[in-house]
Amino acid sequence: MSLLVRKLRRIGFTLIELVVVIAIIAILIGLLLPAVQKVREAAARMSCTNNLKQWGLAIHNYHDTRGEFPYARAGDINPNTRQFEVGGYTTGYYIWTFPASSDKIGGWSTRCLPFIEQENLFRPLESATSATIGTLYNTFLNTRTKLMTCPSDSQANKAASSGAAVTSYLGVTGNDEREGSDATNGVFAVNDWRSAKPKRPVRITDITDGTSNTVMVGERPPSSDLYWGWWAYSDSDNILAHPNRETFTVSGCNGNEVFRPDLPMNPRAACHFWSMHSGGGNWLLGDGSVRFITYTNAAVISLMASKDGGEIVTLQ
Repeated sequence: MSLLVRKLRRIGFTLIELVVVIAIIAILIGLLLPAVQKVREAAARMSCTNNLKQWGLAIHNYHDTRGEFPYARAGDINPNTRQFEVGGYTTGYYIWTFPASSDKIGGWSTRCLPFIEQENLFRPLESATSATIGTLYNTFLNTRTKLMTCPSDSQANKAASSGAAVTSYLGVTGNDEREGSDATNGVFAVNDWRSAKPKRPVRITDITDGTSNTVMVGERPPSSDLYWGWWAYSDSDNILAHPNRETFTVSGCNGNEVFRPDLPMNPRAACHFWSMHSGGGNWLLGDGSVRFITYTNAAVISLMASKDGGEIVTLQ
């Protein structure tokens, strides 16, 4: 009988053994989680790269079809005043005449929709009238597609209180922006509507710095309140200068905002290019390639923001 009791007592773990096993499991989990997170981030970064490559193809296909890159800002030259004007600005859509066209609404990504197989998204607006444009535009603005957002961008997976869909990708307007003016020397130059300069098309032959030395599109998560970053708008929503010198659109900008890390809940993070990837962000170059560029190259990005500045570019 005593032998049986002794054998029964040896069944199971002691408290010390159990603690040791739990500690080993905790250590293994602690070692495994960072590896899993790294794999997920690598996959998200690759998916973001592929998104930008698709936008690069769309932009170049637009150029092949139209002979110029898509305009960054919509609007018309008023035939009477010969001034650049924007219609319906306060209500969100940019339009002067009907029928509506993609040249008169939204930004560069709107004009590229047919080249990412999303032409049906815009088609209802083509038959809009002054009575229906508001409703149809809201539907258009609130529609999101996978290519508009980086998978690492937690902000971009949300929607503004108005329902507006947001984007992680902003066109580069150039590097010659001054307070109260717009950059005029990038691929997505906006040619300063405040001074009534006519729109000028940008063609691939205008990129005299070399397409592989010029940035077209960079990453920037939407603002913390989701007020900036609406994909179907334009200024400070899906275009930005580098450095960004405007201070009257996004509140809190310092007047010399450059590519640097930030936090999603910082309201001033919308002032500059950055990403939720570790150490840098993806950039679409003028030749359609995508490069991951670190924050240590912020000064080089400023040089690459112009299409024809003659700068010598060396990425670290």
